[in-house]
Amino acid sequence: MSDATKDALDAAIAAHIADETEGGIVTGYVLHASSLTADQMGRGVTGYYAEYADGQPHHIGIGLAVMLVNHLTYPDESEE
Repeated sequence: MSDATKDALDAAIAAHIADETEGGIVTGYVLHASSLTADQMGRGVTGYYAEYADGQPHHIGIGLAVMLVNHLTYPDESEE
């Protein structure tokens, strides 16, 4: 990822969290995306991409991923 794209991603996430949480700041994030290229279409192949906040410890990323799985599995029990 280019530095400019990473900076734009970080800024967009920070702005979104600030808007959604009345001024909250981002202390970590995990972005996981699936992708498909023209060559992969119709072949049952999917690519995956992950990006993390700069300097974020590995254990924080794992914790955020576990929290996401719990939120998706048990949406009525998720905490704010």
